[in-house]
Amino acid sequence: MKIQKYVVFALLVFCSFSYGQNSGDFIKANKAFDNAEYGKAELIFKRAYSRSDDRNEKNEISFRLAQCYFYLGNYKKAETNFKRTIKMRYDNPLVHYYLAECYKSMEKFEKAKEQYDIYIKLEPDDPKGLVALESLRLSQEWIMNGSKYRVVNAGGTLNSKANDFSPSFRDKKNEELYFTSSREDVLGKNINQKTGQRFTDIFSIKLKEQDGKGSRKKSSKSTVVPPEWDEATLTNIADGLGEIVNQKNSEEGVVAFNKRGNRMLFTKAVFQKNKYQGRRIYSATFRGKKFRDVSMEVIPVDTIVDVHGPSLSGDEKTLFFAAEIEGGFGGTDIYMARYDRRKKSWGTPENLGENVNSSGNEGFPYYSDVTKNLYFSSDGRVGMGGLDIYKAVHNESGDGSTEKLFNVAENLQYPVNTCYDDFGIVFQTHDQTQTEPELKGFFSSNRVGSKWKSKGNVDIYYFDKQQIFFSLSGQVIDVADGNPIQGAKVELIGPTSSKIALTDGFGKFSFDDTNFEEGEDYRMVVNKDWFFQQTDTTITTKNINKRDCKYIEDEGPRQGHLAFDMYRGPIEMRTMRRPLVLKSVLFDLGKSDLRDASKQELDSLASLLNNDWPNVVIELRSHTDLRGSDTLNNRLSFDRALSCVNYLVEKGVDSQRLVPVGMADTEPVVLDNDESGLSAGVLSAEYILKLKTEKLRNMAHQKNRRTDFKVLSDDVKKWLRDNPDIKEGKKVIKNAIIEDDGKVVPVKKETGNFIQQID
Repeated sequence: MKIQKYVVFALLVFCSFSYGQNSGDFIKANKAFDNAEYGKAELIFKRAYSRSDDRNEKNEISFRLAQCYFYLGNYKKAETNFKRTIKMRYDNPLVHYYLAECYKSMEKFEKAKEQYDIYIKLEPDDPKGLVALESLRLSQEWIMNGSKYRVVNAGGTLNSKANDFSPSFRDKKNEELYFTSSREDVLGKNINQKTGQRFTDIFSIKLKEQDGKGSRKKSSKSTVVPPEWDEATLTNIADGLGEIVNQKNSEEGVVAFNKRGNRMLFTKAVFQKNKYQGRRIYSATFRGKKFRDVSMEVIPVDTIVDVHGPSLSGDEKTLFFAAEIEGGFGGTDIYMARYDRRKKSWGTPENLGENVNSSGNEGFPYYSDVTKNLYFSSDGRVGMGGLDIYKAVHNESGDGSTEKLFNVAENLQYPVNTCYDDFGIVFQTHDQTQTEPELKGFFSSNRVGSKWKSKGNVDIYYFDKQQIFFSLSGQVIDVADGNPIQGAKVELIGPTSSKIALTDGFGKFSFDDTNFEEGEDYRMVVNKDWFFQQTDTTITTKNINKRDCKYIEDEGPRQGHLAFDMYRGPIEMRTMRRPLVLKSVLFDLGKSDLRDASKQELDSLASLLNNDWPNVVIELRSHTDLRGSDTLNNRLSFDRALSCVNYLVEKGVDSQRLVPVGMADTEPVVLDNDESGLSAGVLSAEYILKLKTEKLRNMAHQKNRRTDFKVLSDDVKKWLRDNPDIKEGKKVIKNAIIEDDGKVVPVKKETGNFIQQID
């Protein structure tokens, strides 16, 4: 909705009355419209429409009247008048764009798309149409996805039938709230011709004391209960507000306080004889139980430049504000000024750069002194439409320049933002943690609809951000038999720390929420003696959808928040004591040469031994098929194992950690399941003889011609101590076996095995 400045900005763009004396209602109405005095223009356009007999003029009046309703936020009336204008065959394509914006604001997305498409067809060179379609897509996506934010109307005590907006806390306990309002109790009776409402005043109200009787309503999964405010304490007069802050012939609004609460900054628009004199930031000090010493904060800008929307850093050395200064990015930008204590004055305004500002309008800054994040509203970025609230995270690694002080702003999305105007955010910080101080607070919006229970044109809304508490549990089992593995070490590795859990007798483990932070990736590593390590890198707490969480109803500090339980299991571990087949290390009939595919498989094994298992000793076992003599198969299988060992040594693996073993045809493959036409079973000579085709017989023989490896030890030094024959450099031990503990033992009977240590 970036055609002209929004009506919400008119709340603080306190421009002059313009009672032109030109002849003709149409001319008067246009003048008021061009001055953004939409309330005044609406009345004159209605009169002009009923009096005009000129068809073209009536078309233009109908369009302008619809625009007035649009900018005043009355989208239903705007829709009716835009549709009437289209029926009158008004030839300006913008009528379709505005009607689409009305539909979008009322969340009639399909109708909005139809009108955007018409506008794009009529004005293909205007990028505004495509930007609007992208905004429409995001709006639908964000509404559908939901959010951890819960938003409710702050209630009738804070809100009236008029405009109520831009709340701010004065005290650290957040028990005294100040806000801006044009309700009936304002001191002046003048009307702002842009909004059609009275000049605004600053009001204050105090938190209602709990008497302990009865029970306060509880929040639900989708709805949060706002704080209760004491209506008897609502005032725009007490504490000096009525004496020196609020004035009858000026508008006051958008309040900010210093850390101690004894200094108030606010925006003031001054009028003299109904003529607008400009906006500036003023301050007042609180002494002797009331505000005193109102003075203008002198910021070195041109006198015609409006300065508004203050936010002060905790040390009072930096002031954030909005202004439309020449050389900016577009409309109103966010600036900062640094206080020179020696000169006792504010320095030259510094533009916060493109990470914050856009070609549209930015305003209503709120600087969080705890996180150093900046919140503000903008209509110049692709969002939900109207003014959206954005968060710009402080750039810890910036180059020190003002333009890089914050990272690229992020949209807070639905339901904080809607297709209406959302602005003026403030956080309750007194009971929040140091790491998560921005979980709840207030903001302003002109949204309408039964869901929001709006009281007036602009209302104050309360929100909270539900935290997600994460937990992880799982089970570890032996892949061979499915039995649980007790005593496995499960390490959860996060970005800054790691935690360890041991599996119980059922193979189960768990990590509670103290081990997790939202928005991080985690890695889980599972180890157990004589089992291969297992790693899981899919554990994340990023982008968790609220719909996938459980609502916490238990009493306590977590009540009202969300739980997300992660489960991993069963995690299957494979014992090192059983051979592990290298599936791609296969050999041609009667040969021991390595194929290219075999080398790729061995490359992976070399990487594993060099990087992950630097102290592991393995035996490489090669097998032949059932054809050929025992003597030939014994030698051939050993040569094949030796080929694998030699290749691994070339890849940097210490030869002392590699033991080649020729298994000949002593261990035919066992198929656990049917595979490629071969039924489950031992691929013995008898099995192969029964196969019906030569193709299946060759397939079975190929499966028997394989290489596998088995871990002998995870401590190479100890293994060499236990096997002195190997250590002493005896090249070949004929007729030997390797026992389960990894020890090499020569035997007297003919085993056919050759075991060799390579230099």
